[in-house]
Amino acid sequence: MPLDMNMRWQDQEVVKKDGQWTVAGRPNASVAPVFQQSPSNIPDHYYLGLKVTAPVNAATPPHTHGGGAIVATMTKGKMLNQMVCPDHDPDSQGTGPKIYSVGESWYEPPGCHHVRSENAGDEEAEFIAVFVVSKAKVDNEGLQSLVVIDSEVEERNQSKV
Repeated sequence: MPLDMNMRWQDQEVVKKDGQWTVAGRPNASVAPVFQQSPSNIPDHYYLGLKVTAPVNAATPPHTHGGGAIVATMTKGKMLNQMVCPDHDPDSQGTGPKIYSVGESWYEPPGCHHVRSENAGDEEAEFIAVFVVSKAKVDNEGLQSLVVIDSEVEERNQSKV
């Protein structure tokens, strides 16, 4: 499936399949911890790395990152990413989609909304996402709290009504 660089991120069809939120008809990326450190110069925070592996045609639904600051660096393949970061720039309508290749990096400030994340090549893609994040967040809620899918939040909020 060719990437549509002009697609509005809001038009992605996000569905729940086998208990997991996904972009319809597309595989999800997998996430594995790589390292976790507690540097003395950033008290009460972890410096941790997650390896994200995206099969061909994979896409991740719009999400946020639990208040963490992230630098992601491509190690294999290509990824399309698009961010909207209102906490960083209140007037932000976001960046347009951009394709990153091996050796390239992107930054996601705390509060950034990662609205598109898609494998943009014809091979598996992989990147290392390095987080600076609150120890309390990880210790109390686990690593899964670092990828918060929009649809999951909406579903949780609707069930409270």
